[in-house]
Amino acid sequence: MSIIDYKLLTKTRAEEHDADVWGSFYIPPYFERLNLTNATKPTYFIGKRGCGKTMLLKYLSYQTKFSLKRSQIPKNEIENIGIYWRIDTHFCSSMFKRNKSNEEWINIFEIYFAIVIASEICKSLYYISSSNYEHFDHNDLRNIELPELADFGLDIPINLIDLEAYLKAKHRSFSSWISNIEVVKPQAYPPGLSFIHTFIESLKTNEILKNINFYIYIDEIENLLNHQRRFMNTVLKHSQKPFIVNFTSKVFFDENMTIGNESINATHDYNYKDLDELMMENERRSFFSEVFLSNYNLTFKNEDFDLNLVTNETRLNERISPDYQADIIKKIKQKFPSLTLKEHATNAYQLDRIKNRIDSRLIELLNGSNVTLDSFKINNFYPEALLITPFLLERKNNNPDIILKEYTAYHNNQQSKYKDWIHNNLFGALLELYRPFNDHKCPLFSGFEAFFTMANGNLRHFLILCYKTLEINEMFDLDNQNFAIEIQAQSAYEASNALIKEIRTLGKYGEKLRIFTLRIGNIFRALQENPLLSEPEQNQFTINSGDRLLNDEEHKFIEEAKKHSILIEHSETKTKSKIGLDIVDYLLNPIYAPYFNISYRRKRKIELSVEDFNYLINGTETEYKTLLTQLTTYKKSSFLMEQKIDNLQLGFFE
Repeated sequence: MSIIDYKLLTKTRAEEHDADVWGSFYIPPYFERLNLTNATKPTYFIGKRGCGKTMLLKYLSYQTKFSLKRSQIPKNEIENIGIYWRIDTHFCSSMFKRNKSNEEWINIFEIYFAIVIASEICKSLYYISSSNYEHFDHNDLRNIELPELADFGLDIPINLIDLEAYLKAKHRSFSSWISNIEVVKPQAYPPGLSFIHTFIESLKTNEILKNINFYIYIDEIENLLNHQRRFMNTVLKHSQKPFIVNFTSKVFFDENMTIGNESINATHDYNYKDLDELMMENERRSFFSEVFLSNYNLTFKNEDFDLNLVTNETRLNERISPDYQADIIKKIKQKFPSLTLKEHATNAYQLDRIKNRIDSRLIELLNGSNVTLDSFKINNFYPEALLITPFLLERKNNNPDIILKEYTAYHNNQQSKYKDWIHNNLFGALLELYRPFNDHKCPLFSGFEAFFTMANGNLRHFLILCYKTLEINEMFDLDNQNFAIEIQAQSAYEASNALIKEIRTLGKYGEKLRIFTLRIGNIFRALQENPLLSEPEQNQFTINSGDRLLNDEEHKFIEEAKKHSILIEHSETKTKSKIGLDIVDYLLNPIYAPYFNISYRRKRKIELSVEDFNYLINGTETEYKTLLTQLTTYKKSSFLMEQKIDNLQLGFFE
């Protein structure tokens, strides 16, 4: 095995990267559409896990914009100093109750916010003075005086360097006070927002910093408590240069009230930017490919690779041409080759375990008719047609003579129902044929297109699929120029398995979400295993019946599942369901499909009642197994009823 530095390839989370991501952040295609350079009001970024939101914020931060790796820094960079603040969820959640009213906690949180942000402002100026920025050095830093701060009368130093030390001490003292608030008396602390505004205005009196502006990027604002969120909404509503506070969250939260009687809205108070919606599909395909290929070429030291192309925001126009994007897709497909469904069928029938299964099942189904297995084994027969034939014959009203007639017409290039049957059913049939074998190498989970679809817009998931493939490929000491189908298939399962295990770490609902994922995934697997199903590839559900509405706990659970992209919501129609709600489909994230060996394509859905859904999230194992039996048995019964009513059914997977 070759010895390679895989550190770059194993970093699939923004938290694993340094604060300074200059030269390692790949500029997303939508970057210019964010319009951040001259922003005069806040921005609210929405982006699910793995979309690149945190890396974007790190790129906007002062650690990157004034990176030591950046040899020339424009003079006007001082006008956009970004401060990235990832909320300390545990600490903030402790600022609640304990004999204090919400109003008191709001004032306390304001002090905390001021200490943290003022400290970061001091750090940013020190960092800039140490960078290659020619217009502000250590001498300038030492000479900064802030006489206006003396007006607060709290012994606040007026020298910037001394102020930073003061704020660090106050931060430690504040943390100790919050931890022991029932028994420890507070010190005197800088008075919140007024202190920050005075601090910045005092900085601007220095000629060299007269154009300075600070943009605060608060990551995962949804993790704040309600009263803290209302305070931050107030700050956002009144943000303007030189101090603008921006929000980010995984999903949009509708807590829009301030600490007064006002509320915030996207029309007047902030720019709403959904990062998932900003990127068009062709841009996403190209960008995902660029990120992997760039890291791959860096790892293997490909000298003809131009890293500057994807890390330089001024070169975005070079990457949007159709020719460039086509070339990128061509390269990624060479690394992750795929097969057509007909090629998959040919390969499948060459495996004895599948060939024997098909042949023996055909013999059984044709028993008692005038048609034999040899009738279908005509010269140069097409495996894709033969593979779906047992599933068509499973239906009792599908006459073997009629099936053979359509089969023969298809092979003679005549009009035949087999053309549509193959188009609609072959994927599901292949899944069923590979499902009983536990080697986790179903080839349908291979190829760039499959990886891209399973990632479902999540860059992190796409990279995990790719890097796992490279890892297993190296394990077998194989050539890394391209990856074999079975290696990709094995990697898809390994990645899916790892991500399911990871679910339990997703907040306080983690273990509950993991159990739910296993339960709903196993239901879909059981449904797809049923040889009598008339609806293949079921991997989504809707809740449209029941004797009651969803309760608050169930709504909260759905929101958590959506926030962590376990469920992807699709609004199907504006019509109302039986329980008085708009019909909404919930797709199980296709990244989990390889684990259950179910389809990753969004095709069919099942209908659940509110009570069924409650059993999935809260039921005992016995209650869940009863539900599983009811759902699969119901489908079989429904199929038999449909046969009696409708003799025009097309076949097993139709």
